[in-house]
Amino acid sequence: MTTTAENTLLSFIARYHCDTGEDVATDALSFILSHSDAVRRALSEFLGDEESGPLSIAQVPTRVTTRSGVVPDLECRDEQGNLVALIESKFWADLTSNQPVAYWDELPDDTPSVLLVVAPEARTDSLWNQLVNRLNEAGHQLNSIQKTDDISSALSRGSQRRLMLTNWTTLLGRMAEHAWVDRDWRASFEIAEIQGLADSIIARADPRSDAALKRSITDAVRRVGRSGWADGAGLGVGQLAGSYYGRYLRLAGNFAWFGIEYKAWRQMRDKPLWLLFFHRDYNELPDDQLRSRLEHFTESLEWRVGTVCIPIHQPTSAGDQERFNAVVSRLEEIGRLIDPDGPTYKKDSSDA
Repeated sequence: MTTTAENTLLSFIARYHCDTGEDVATDALSFILSHSDAVRRALSEFLGDEESGPLSIAQVPTRVTTRSGVVPDLECRDEQGNLVALIESKFWADLTSNQPVAYWDELPDDTPSVLLVVAPEARTDSLWNQLVNRLNEAGHQLNSIQKTDDISSALSRGSQRRLMLTNWTTLLGRMAEHAWVDRDWRASFEIAEIQGLADSIIARADPRSDAALKRSITDAVRRVGRSGWADGAGLGVGQLAGSYYGRYLRLAGNFAWFGIEYKAWRQMRDKPLWLLFFHRDYNELPDDQLRSRLEHFTESLEWRVGTVCIPIHQPTSAGDQERFNAVVSRLEEIGRLIDPDGPTYKKDSSDA
């Protein structure tokens, strides 16, 4: 039977008995690394390089508090107990304030060592930029940067530390290859279980999913209301199954709707969220002035003739808070264009 995100035992248990699956994925990865020589060898080779060869990995404890008080997901230590690598399991959560700089500082700089971050494939490009920028800002210069579709890596200038980023499928795939060659069928089964769990977590929390987008819409309208740019008093949800779902609001004095345009989403996979302005006699701006001020943002939707339509871009490859902040910032930016003297409403106005 083929294992998928829908029918692996581990993904089923995590889905119905855990608030999130991230810790389960980390613990499962530690378990298999601790019990399979083949899988541990796969990680050693994955983290190694041509010059120094594979890293020596004998122990892989989880969530051990370091000397500086940070708690990385996985530590990799050699037979003498020396730290050789830290692994951070990432899905859609943002980087914490400690990541990656505090983790980087824990690694030895006089022997080969690696900070590996594992994330969904859709997020690797933006996450790599964040990691590199934070290290650079902290004074850790990187060179010898190498990027492929599956793996990104860079060396620390003046030390032997290395930053690596890969996706779950690539890392688990390397482990599965070694398990198959060694005929370690138990490890092969366990890797398939972890892959199913990872796929399930990625799909369930994917910012492009319907449920995640609906939560984003409600939260964004509330936030823009608290900042004084929107007012949702007496307004609610406007929806039609399979066609649209969103919240009505008054944005900077003009009647609008913010939500999912499913037809646009099907045609343009990167544009599920739209802000629509409708003609109302009580609007702050007449239609022609509204169009003029927002012309650089608008795009036409053929089934929304006469409506001012604006796609609200959500950087789906970023972390949760970064995506949310981008949506709120765009809505407030549009509010400022409509009403340069705003915020339009008092800060204690009703939430939508």
